[in-house]
Amino acid sequence: MMTDKNSNRSRILPYDKPVIALGGSHVDDMHISALLNHFPLIAADSGANTAVDMGVMPDYIIGDFDSITDQSQFPPDRLIHIAEQDSTDLEKTLSCLSAPLCLGFGFLGRRFDHSLAALHAIAQSQVPVILIGRHDALIYCSADFTGDLPAGERLSIWPLAQHQFKASTGLEWPLNGLMMEAGKTIGTSNRIDQISGKKITCVDISSAGGAGYFIMLPSVFWIYLAAAITQDNTWLDWG
Repeated sequence: MMTDKNSNRSRILPYDKPVIALGGSHVDDMHISALLNHFPLIAADSGANTAVDMGVMPDYIIGDFDSITDQSQFPPDRLIHIAEQDSTDLEKTLSCLSAPLCLGFGFLGRRFDHSLAALHAIAQSQVPVILIGRHDALIYCSADFTGDLPAGERLSIWPLAQHQFKASTGLEWPLNGLMMEAGKTIGTSNRIDQISGKKITCVDISSAGGAGYFIMLPSVFWIYLAAAITQDNTWLDWG
């Protein structure tokens, strides 16, 4: 096991393909099972227990290891121990990754404070992250967003703090000139335009700056978020 209070934060695991980060909350096999055969699996602390329950072995396990049921069942060279308590295990995991995309499963749903901590983690991540839960999939955006999304479906926007929008197209309720701020104005339960019976609508959100915002869709449509943030429509083949 590699262990040090802080030094393992400087260890970067480089990947030229997307990676899966696994947490300790509920994971829907419908979303993750096929992906496990194609992408590396990184467990964030208690995500190691989730992996055992699923019958898979993570490529690496990262965290302070205060939530792993039986550490001895994992090869020592797959354990990256970061002992400090100033960050969450998802933050520790993301700080060790270099990848074009991270798909985060098991970070939403069990405890609301843990879900909020996961949002905090992806808002400061250098790696683009999609969090995929039982009901919702979400991404963090610091500026503009453009993507082809499923027409007629729910789309919610939640500001991290304060964020100003210039304009939007493809949404039932436009964001034109809107300032969003938690505790004041938010954008839950918007809807993607249904245009002339088309199944896909291009959603374009133009930002004027701020702390950033989260975009949420029903979890079954996470592949559209992946296609949008990577600009790679082959993600839609996973649907």
